[in-house]
Amino acid sequence: MVSLLVEFNCPEHGLERFRIKIVKRFNMNPNMMLPKFRTRPKAGEIKALAIGRDVTDAEIERYFKNYFREKGLWNKVLLMRLL
Repeated sequence: MVSLLVEFNCPEHGLERFRIKIVKRFNMNPNMMLPKFRTRPKAGEIKALAIGRDVTDAEIERYFKNYFREKGLWNKVLLMRLL
């Protein structure tokens, strides 16, 4: 299992770090990415990303860049790295 480490500058808490799990699934479309969202404590945030077997690391990073841009957090992201 792989995870994505994200660090961003939070105006309330300072530096904030969290991980998003990336799970490779073999029983789904090989090029598909399917996010799983949290229900608590903050509903609507990504908890995990299920990916097909042919998804590359560059596609995963592109997906999260677009996700953070849509949420309005991309300008606060300091580090985004696959572990």
